[in-house]
Amino acid sequence: MKILVRAVRSFSVLIVEDQQLVRQGLALVLKQHFPDARIREAGDGSEAMHALMLYKTDIVLLDIGLPEIGGVEIARRILLEYPNVKVLIVTQYNGEAMIRNLVKAGVHSFFLKNTAAHHIKDAVTAVLAGKQYIPDSLKNALLPATHVPAIAFNRREAEILLLLKMGRSTKEISERMQLKEFTIKSYREGMLKKTKTGNVAQLISYAYENGIIG
Repeated sequence: MKILVRAVRSFSVLIVEDQQLVRQGLALVLKQHFPDARIREAGDGSEAMHALMLYKTDIVLLDIGLPEIGGVEIARRILLEYPNVKVLIVTQYNGEAMIRNLVKAGVHSFFLKNTAAHHIKDAVTAVLAGKQYIPDSLKNALLPATHVPAIAFNRREAEILLLLKMGRSTKEISERMQLKEFTIKSYREGMLKKTKTGNVAQLISYAYENGIIG
């Protein structure tokens, strides 16, 4: 997708990403293409919502895989509480279900962390012009779903999965849920078997890509 680049007014960007190096990289790309942009950073969802209260913000570059409060939930809060703010999703996950859910929620752009820098420039230019920007490589995700994952998690599995995503250990999950460590391990192994994934990282990736967590 090519965007006709016109003069872009000065604007304010909030980069929400828990990895400092990624935040700095995104900031450098933005400054390269938009030298007049005012850039702020937040390391998690709580910091992001606090920054939005304090500063006028035009665009939020939002990572999905945030600790504590997931990026999907933060995106929904921003769109509800700050309807004039443009939300651009930045993620390493490209699951079709997740992309459809995010677009349905009203996000303005979606691109992967390994994308070329010009996609970021095109996305910012497009949303400032009042348009939505989805890279051509991800547009197939917006077509009607050809299949629906048959995997379903019960309430307890979903809670354990969320805590695993937050980086909690088996012992921490056990104490928080007041269950034996053996029970937590059994749930975890059951989810790995159910999703045919080999480890927790793959399980979490599966959950992201199929819109189960965000």
